[in-house]
Amino acid sequence: MPSLSNRFHWPRPAALTLLTLLLIGCQGPTSPPTRFFLLTSLHSQEVKNRPEARQQGLVVELEPVEIPQYLNRPEMVTRAGGNQLRLERLNQWAGDFKEDIGRVTMENLSRILGSERVVILPNRSEAAPDFRLATSIIRFEPEESGQVQLDARWSLFDGRGTLLLTRHSRVATRSEQPDDFESLAGAMSQALEKLNREMGEAILSQPTPSGKTP
Repeated sequence: MPSLSNRFHWPRPAALTLLTLLLIGCQGPTSPPTRFFLLTSLHSQEVKNRPEARQQGLVVELEPVEIPQYLNRPEMVTRAGGNQLRLERLNQWAGDFKEDIGRVTMENLSRILGSERVVILPNRSEAAPDFRLATSIIRFEPEESGQVQLDARWSLFDGRGTLLLTRHSRVATRSEQPDDFESLAGAMSQALEKLNREMGEAILSQPTPSGKTP
């Protein structure tokens, strides 16, 4: 009686193709890669009429930014409805989102004020602070429509800790590509820039600190 190996003769190319298909089937479908994003600060050439002499010596201390617990995660968060949030597991922040907000705020204010002595506590400048800024983010995520809503409360203090003002700011921007997360991250960066400009204008409106160049 002929053996099975003698009865069935598979052509070699067909056998290799069958083996490849079997291996692919065992591995299952390939998952799409995770993408990572950062908030970005405004470019120095975008700052028009930057104050030079008066603000060159200003020292501004930024308290670490406070954010809601639901935003304190690696995944980007989008708002699917009034009370529904979605975690985008394939679209994540490249770093700590809370620290990223603080970093961009520091960079934006440095350029807006024309000062290199804007620092995030506990880091300190060698000189005594002229102002201190505390920020609490209430809401900061894109909607399905592509609109980004940034809702924040912030307070400005002088160098001795005296409260100068407190504001509740609501800023909105929009991405023209609501399904593109790179575009959404860009719209979020623009919203943060708008908030930082409000902060910068508030600092500029204060009397010149004693000993600073008017």
